[in-house]
Amino acid sequence: MEFHDFLHYWGKTNRSKNIISAPYHLLAYHCLDVAACGFHIIKNNTFGSKDILNKCDMTGTEAENWLVWFLASHDIGKFARGFQKYALFPDSPLVPPIKGITAFERHDSLGFYLWEELLEQWSEGENSIIAGIEPEQRSRFKGALNIWMTIGTGHHGLPPNTLKNSCSLAFSDDDFVAATHYLETLNSLFPFTLPQAWGTRSGRKALQKHSWFFAGLVTIADWMGSDETLFPLISEPMSLEEYWPLACEKARQATDKLPPLSPHSQYQSHLTLFPFIQSLTPLQKKANELDISAPGPQLVVMEDVTGAGKTEAALILAHRLMSANKGHGLYVGLPTMATANAMYKRLATAYRALFAKDARPSLILAHGGREMSDAFRQSIWQPSEEMAENYAPADSSAVSECHAWFADSRKKALLAEVGVGTIDQLLMAVMPFRHQSLRLLGMRGKILLLDEVHAYDGYMVKLLEGLLRFHAAQGGSAIILSATLPASLREKLLAAFNEGAGFSAIEGRADAGYPWLSSLSSGGLYEQLLTTRPEVQRTVAVNWIQQPQEALDIIHRVVAEGQCICWIRNTVDDALGVYQQLLREGVIPEQDLLLFHSRFMFADRLDIEEKTLSWFGKSADVSERRGKVLIATQVVEQSLDLDFDWMISDLAPVDLLIQRAGRLQRHIRDTQGNCKQQLPDERPAPVLTILAPEWQPDAERGWLGQALRGTGYVYADHGCLWRTQAVLRKTGAIRMPEEARRLVDGVYEQKIEAPPALQTVSDLEFGKILSRRSVAGQHLLREEKGYDREASDFRWDEDIELSTRLGEKSLDIYLAWLDADDRLQPVARDSEFRWEKSRLAVRESWWRKHHEKLSRPSEEILEIFRKSQHRPSAYIVLVNKNGEAPYYSKRVGLMGDTEAG
Repeated sequence: MEFHDFLHYWGKTNRSKNIISAPYHLLAYHCLDVAACGFHIIKNNTFGSKDILNKCDMTGTEAENWLVWFLASHDIGKFARGFQKYALFPDSPLVPPIKGITAFERHDSLGFYLWEELLEQWSEGENSIIAGIEPEQRSRFKGALNIWMTIGTGHHGLPPNTLKNSCSLAFSDDDFVAATHYLETLNSLFPFTLPQAWGTRSGRKALQKHSWFFAGLVTIADWMGSDETLFPLISEPMSLEEYWPLACEKARQATDKLPPLSPHSQYQSHLTLFPFIQSLTPLQKKANELDISAPGPQLVVMEDVTGAGKTEAALILAHRLMSANKGHGLYVGLPTMATANAMYKRLATAYRALFAKDARPSLILAHGGREMSDAFRQSIWQPSEEMAENYAPADSSAVSECHAWFADSRKKALLAEVGVGTIDQLLMAVMPFRHQSLRLLGMRGKILLLDEVHAYDGYMVKLLEGLLRFHAAQGGSAIILSATLPASLREKLLAAFNEGAGFSAIEGRADAGYPWLSSLSSGGLYEQLLTTRPEVQRTVAVNWIQQPQEALDIIHRVVAEGQCICWIRNTVDDALGVYQQLLREGVIPEQDLLLFHSRFMFADRLDIEEKTLSWFGKSADVSERRGKVLIATQVVEQSLDLDFDWMISDLAPVDLLIQRAGRLQRHIRDTQGNCKQQLPDERPAPVLTILAPEWQPDAERGWLGQALRGTGYVYADHGCLWRTQAVLRKTGAIRMPEEARRLVDGVYEQKIEAPPALQTVSDLEFGKILSRRSVAGQHLLREEKGYDREASDFRWDEDIELSTRLGEKSLDIYLAWLDADDRLQPVARDSEFRWEKSRLAVRESWWRKHHEKLSRPSEEILEIFRKSQHRPSAYIVLVNKNGEAPYYSKRVGLMGDTEAG
């Protein structure tokens, strides 16, 4: 052979429509393309990569050469003759297939198997794939090198399967020789010396700690180096020394397209962010002056009443932390899509002030971004559709994975400098989801702002603890907001962050008051009782009703008096039923009724949110409010800045009722409904009417009755509901802030004893909570284990079913119509993210019950959609071009067959 034997293996094939392109790209060249991208990433210290290599005892040219060698070995599994047979080029000089040699494993696992075999030979002095270490010392470095090779061969989003299984069946002896020659050639071109620290236990622990970062970096470099528009296929052989400068020039062009970090502005005062705030609330004042000088990550927990300006306080603190170089970006994680939408609108006008005037930071809403900067949107992250390729059914390419990642715009929010979305996108970073390392890479260096954390169940709380532990270990800071945080939950979150950061042991105060601020740093735990401004100190009387008709009577009375009202129901079906009953009655004009729940496609949901805010928001015109009725589910109980004259709620846990009451007479208004600056509010004293069963001191199972049957399903801890009714009957009102702890802890710390039958239910639910926490613990990745399949009790696998929420599975449904050529078209008409904006989610049981009554495309059309849009488990519901059908409308949402009648 005229050229090295390793130049007779292909690494990428021409699957595009570009017939001018070469038929294949040599494996060594593709590996150098990826290595060159990593080289420029390190040169530019992108993602802080050079700094992290320094922490791994690699500096200067040694670090650069090591990274090139390491990245250039990421695809050595493709030296397997069993892999090479996936694409045959009979008239080429490439290695021919060998009968009986077949790959039963993916090329990433093949690569790790090959590496272990070569490493064993190296440690015994049989090859020189790594120079500079005497044979008798080599065994000390095997552990560290295996950590690196797990990262490198795990570049497709999950660590390789390190069990040998049938990997040996994929290789010939010549393949081993070619791979050995390749790695030896790399080592001579890019010489380096392994740090002595890598031969020690502490050095290996440091590598494990940073392995999560490098796993994300390898994936990004692989995606970049697989972009054929920048790295065209080359089949003609040349030496690696000749090819390297060509790869470097193309990689420079590729990395130049990465949007640089925007310089942040220096914090001067809150007026930079919020020029309309003339007088800070006590919480905002504390955020403005809190000592953040301690080195390392920081966690701040803010507990205050609705309307205390928690979001503004958090952003003031975030700006100060960024100014102190404790973060370069921000991700706001919320419990629901509706709360994320609301936060997005609030941030859209303020986020630029976090950055320098000439900067162009990107802001994106995780599930339908609208304000990404051009630089971010047009960057290297997303390749063209022509590049999609597949090697084999179970062995996907970097490009196809890149498409799949970006097909869901929710993921992009983690890479934007300011992202807003549900907390699920963050939780997936600390679970064995494929490409979780990319999520961690997106989180790195960002301040996490987590709002409404009280809304999570035991399973999600455990995952949240894991998230805080991981983020603190990476040096990241976080701010947590809540109006109603049980004491035990606050303690769990502080303990998790403290453990991840490696701080000294802490102990919170048992006498925590309200409002309360907790600040945790390397300097210890600081806690303080705060005051509340008079405008948000309030007493909301509680009125009890037992029948839905009583609620309807109240609605008619309020409307007749020219005021506005909201009824929050606990299930979509109950909300639909009330809305349709009001329509049938015809007493209240249809244009004065609004329905808001979770079964609207995203674009329609945005429209409903905007209408809700135009009717009930702070800037709503008085004439818009008059006589208006909102029937809603839990989607409006958090984050939305709404103000109702009257409110009805189904019985719910006390913290949720407090949240709902926070939307009752939220703003100060005169008798006509005009906003005013100073107290008093001239409307009748606020009253929260609660639909609940007749009070039963010795309640038995089934005490909720038929009217609240759905409530009993949604809130399975009936003892919690009973204790809520008990404590509110005793107080007769919700008094904030002075009785916040009494109400919340009285229910959640079970300071009120429930009847035996319901206490049994509570005990069973508590057992389920412990079980869910145990399951969540199994699903969490352990940061100290490093990027490895052993990092979780629940192993990484292509086929596993994982969820950030333990409960009934949700399905993604897309609304579409068929054009004249029988091609699916999304209903949403916006130019960007049209499919995302045509999406909604339903429970799997709901889909099983109702899907046969919904018009759906053929299986063939559905499969084409799933593949082209990289949504393998999505479903399509057909509607007309205007988004209407007997079972769907923009006013009512998606209905089942029984509901539509």
